[in-house]
Amino acid sequence: MNISTLDLHREYALIKRQVQAEIDDCFQSQGWILGKKVTEVEEMCARYLGVKYAAGLNSGTDALILALRALAIKTKGKEFFDKKDEIITTPFTFIATAEAIVLSGATPVFVDIDEDFNISPCAVEAAVNKNTVGIIPVHLYGLCAQMAPLIKIAKKNKLFLVEDVAQAFGTAYKGRKAGAMGDIGCHSFFPSKNLGGYGDGGLVTTNDKKLSELLKILRNHGQVSTYNAEYIGYNSRLDSIQAAVLKVKLPLIDEMNARRAQIAAQYDEAFQNIKGLSIPKVPQGSSHVYNLYTLRISQGRDRLLKHLNDNGIGARVYYPQLVSDMAAYRNAKIKGKLNNAKLAIGTCLTLPVHPFLTKEEIDFVIKTLVSANSEKDIV
Repeated sequence: MNISTLDLHREYALIKRQVQAEIDDCFQSQGWILGKKVTEVEEMCARYLGVKYAAGLNSGTDALILALRALAIKTKGKEFFDKKDEIITTPFTFIATAEAIVLSGATPVFVDIDEDFNISPCAVEAAVNKNTVGIIPVHLYGLCAQMAPLIKIAKKNKLFLVEDVAQAFGTAYKGRKAGAMGDIGCHSFFPSKNLGGYGDGGLVTTNDKKLSELLKILRNHGQVSTYNAEYIGYNSRLDSIQAAVLKVKLPLIDEMNARRAQIAAQYDEAFQNIKGLSIPKVPQGSSHVYNLYTLRISQGRDRLLKHLNDNGIGARVYYPQLVSDMAAYRNAKIKGKLNNAKLAIGTCLTLPVHPFLTKEEIDFVIKTLVSANSEKDIV
């Protein structure tokens, strides 16, 4: 049996007719750049997330970069941050978060995570100093970070708060959707995401009119009017083909997320009593949409990974190295010892959890992992 972490073939079989109809409409209208489809998806996402404004971009990475550029213009009155400006984030995530900080001109400051894999509010608070300008929590694996204390820290210290929602479209914290609680929410439509396109794509969301205006200017070469650039901008526009796909998939997001949660619940029940294995923790008030289902294996993680892969199960490690340890970020700052983050890179293991897994596939994943335990591959 071959069980992948993602199966877009099965997804496309479900929505093929609707997607083809929307794409055909693009060819009929020939509105490829910032056309009707993009506007429709922006409005749909804004309504779903409960925000006033949304702007489609060409990637989740650009969403982060443009968010920070817009905040530099609004809060500092200049196009880029200075190196002395510090932005606090997590080292246990994908590279793009820190990459955006550097490309905005600021310096990343890495702090530790909590047991749930998300950034530690206590570590954030301890890292704030006179040079701190903002915080970027990542809602990792689909679990919403603890936003209440982070919002409190941001307000107390007059910092901006940018949510990295790349892995968590549809998740929530105390009834509010991720991407609607900070100054700006940054979303990715990479194909593997909960709401993914069939290529690259991204979105920024905000309730701040000025930031929305700046984001739309920056995504279109910094132009305030045609051939009139006020800022150094980007060619970062969500294209109509991706918007057409997203328009079909967005109304299904709650159903797909619920299916992921059902699969995760089956895994939880099967694995909760295995010695040396910890199932995902979901703190009170947060919700989890399981972009990734990630276990902790106290010992023998790599043996278990090999066992699962040898049996055709697409288990993976997200993430094997801290961003703070990468050569590209040698000039970043670290506050604290990052003990939880260092533990995570050696113990995490992710299982397939996409919403099109069959009962037979789920049972096979469970059986294969449980058999590994009985054979002492988990110690």
